[in-house]
Amino acid sequence: MRKVVVTIGIMLVIAVIGYLITGGPAHQAMDIGDQGMMEQQLAVETVVVTRGDLKQTTTLNVTFAPASSVPVIPKTGGTVTKVLVATGDWVTKGQTLFTVDDRHLQLQVKQAQAAYEMASANLAQVEKGASAEEIKQIESTVLQAKASYQNVAAEYQRMEELFRQEMVPQQQLEAVQLQKEIAAANLTAAEARLSAVQKGASQEQLAVLEAQVKQAETALELANLQLGYTRVTAPIQGVIAQLTVEVGSMAAPSLAAGLVVDDRQMKANALVPESYINQLRVGEAVEIEAKASGSSFSGTISAITPVADQATRQFPVEFSVVNSSNALKAGMMGTVYLTIGEGRNQLALPVDTVLFEGEQAYVYVVEDGRARRRNIRVGLNTGTLVGAADGLREGEQVISRGQHQVKNGMLVEVK
Repeated sequence: MRKVVVTIGIMLVIAVIGYLITGGPAHQAMDIGDQGMMEQQLAVETVVVTRGDLKQTTTLNVTFAPASSVPVIPKTGGTVTKVLVATGDWVTKGQTLFTVDDRHLQLQVKQAQAAYEMASANLAQVEKGASAEEIKQIESTVLQAKASYQNVAAEYQRMEELFRQEMVPQQQLEAVQLQKEIAAANLTAAEARLSAVQKGASQEQLAVLEAQVKQAETALELANLQLGYTRVTAPIQGVIAQLTVEVGSMAAPSLAAGLVVDDRQMKANALVPESYINQLRVGEAVEIEAKASGSSFSGTISAITPVADQATRQFPVEFSVVNSSNALKAGMMGTVYLTIGEGRNQLALPVDTVLFEGEQAYVYVVEDGRARRRNIRVGLNTGTLVGAADGLREGEQVISRGQHQVKNGMLVEVK
């Protein structure tokens, strides 16, 4: 009986040894090494090194703003008499937004018109010659012109003193100054006409009269120009983003009365690190995403500042975005996707197959059933794939699962 038990025990030991040598679960399989030692065999998964086109991108935060944003600044001051638009209205360039009181400028236009007509009449009269009755009329005109000039000159002196005391605005002083200049021109023209008809016109006098006509014509054009400034117009086509005046308020040429923005075209600004700046080109297409809505927009690089920002040592870059759907608003945040590298027909493998020892990148390839470490030089990184500049060949099997457990030369079984 004892002999039978011993025999059965020996057979069980032999069976166990045979099972360990020839079979068992893959993750527990053992093999006999070259020196007779038992080696562990690890189950792994692999990917095949293939070729493909790679594009490496990076993302930057941006803030959207209208491509065109122009303040509305009146060219003359005065009381606002009409407001013809409201915030949010779409306006065209040159459209009247509001008007200011123009009564004093209307009078200046009439005075300038009268001065021009008088200068023209003087020239025509001298060229024709004058009768005794006409001479008396001209003398009366001279007296009236002189009295008018003296009155306006006195008013100008008074207004100048008030301006020095900051009691009247500059626009009011300029209006009286223009009246003084017109009155002086009228007096000069009247005196010249009287002198010409009394003595007879010489070529020099005719030249003076012709010059006076031109001077009066210029004064009339200036008066009409200033009158036109009472109609405050849109500087560009766009949307009224802000309007700070109302009927009865004061408009001043030094203060913005509103803001017009053209948001059909938006711009986005970002700071780009120096490591990427040389890969960018003006006109290059980019993809921009609005963070609030998640919507994507096509854009282009419109400007690259060649000087780094002093605070961040990064380079300001401007992107242009078409806002045809009007989904983008000023101040919104977004993300721009920049292409910083492209390669065609590159050896590529998944990013997570690459390991690092310091700065040295390496992978494990399967050769003759064993894991072999292979140092590589990585190229473009798409986020999911990485290019292998050297160290690998197309078609090789790279361990993609289990690469963190294997050692160089370890037996592996590819699943």
